[in-house]
Amino acid sequence: MKVSIEEPGSDRILLFTIIALTLFGLVVVYSSSYVIATRILGSGSPSFFLRRHIIRMIPGFFLLLVFMRMNEYTLRTIARPLILISLGLLVLTLIPTDLRLSVRGAHRWLRIGNFTFQPSEVARLALVIYLADFAARKGEQLRKFRVGFLPAFVIVAVAALMTAFQPNLGTATMLVLIGMVILFASGARLSHVVAMTVLSIGTMFLVMELTGYNSHRLGSSASYHVTQARIAVGSGGLFGLGIANGNQKYLFVPDAHTDFAFAIVGEEMGFMGMLALMSLFGVFVWRGLKAAARASSVFSSVLAVGITMAVAGYFCVSACVCLGLLPTAGLPMPFISYGGTSSIMLLAACGMLLGASRRRSDFAGVGRARWEALTR
Repeated sequence: MKVSIEEPGSDRILLFTIIALTLFGLVVVYSSSYVIATRILGSGSPSFFLRRHIIRMIPGFFLLLVFMRMNEYTLRTIARPLILISLGLLVLTLIPTDLRLSVRGAHRWLRIGNFTFQPSEVARLALVIYLADFAARKGEQLRKFRVGFLPAFVIVAVAALMTAFQPNLGTATMLVLIGMVILFASGARLSHVVAMTVLSIGTMFLVMELTGYNSHRLGSSASYHVTQARIAVGSGGLFGLGIANGNQKYLFVPDAHTDFAFAIVGEEMGFMGMLALMSLFGVFVWRGLKAAARASSVFSSVLAVGITMAVAGYFCVSACVCLGLLPTAGLPMPFISYGGTSSIMLLAACGMLLGASRRRSDFAGVGRARWEALTR
């Protein structure tokens, strides 16, 4: 079959959705952070976290524009060096050096001069790019365990294990789930994916016992966090208390501007605000998967699936934590939570997704490959 490839421009609906989610996030970041900013820095700095968030988004949007225009060959060229660099950065978080920064007993950050960043956020994007390139190179061999699936799983497992020992069990678990979704979408056997996922999750629980760090996430402290988040969501009713009029951010909800930002959305914007936010994420997933289905190559198709599912997964987990459906995981909500490295890497990933939406053809990508694999 002859495949026609065109690059008429990025998906405008996807682009406008990204902009809308970003603007929504700016409102939430200010509303959820001005109380703690005032408590820490005084009455003259209520917009401290908002300003820092915007400043950090500037390089993020720069990367978005760069990756949106970057061709597939260049992306695939940097895939392997980028995963090696990100794994090296993860190693540095486990070694006591002057570069390692400890916060609340966790060693998740590195500091180089005045620049502080979280290597696991870099590793997540690097992993998606690497697995997309790996799937494009291996093709049908992904269905074979030793020569296809196992080498890719080892990379996923190494990244997740080093992240788990920081300790950061929430991000480590998400790395495994994102990796397994990508491999399954690329044509890997379901039996391989399920077996390795169960093995990985079991290992995460073992790490939890060895470190002892995450035991509090299932105890009274976690119960308090989730209870306060649920109070915030419940008190919002249908239309909310109004932006900046919520009460739970007055240090009742811990980390209201990061891990529990969705709870503030529920309190101040109500059910309708949460529904609007979920709708925006729904459109993001729809357009992302459409880009994957119409991509001109396996690489672009798998890349689009990986980025879309990563964003969707983080949103779902963060929302479920705030609703009391999952234990606290310490994960930010994409676009909505205050962040540094996470925001920059998210916008860079969005640039790659927009780039993939430009490279489309009349031949379905991952969707057709996955269907053919399942029906063999």
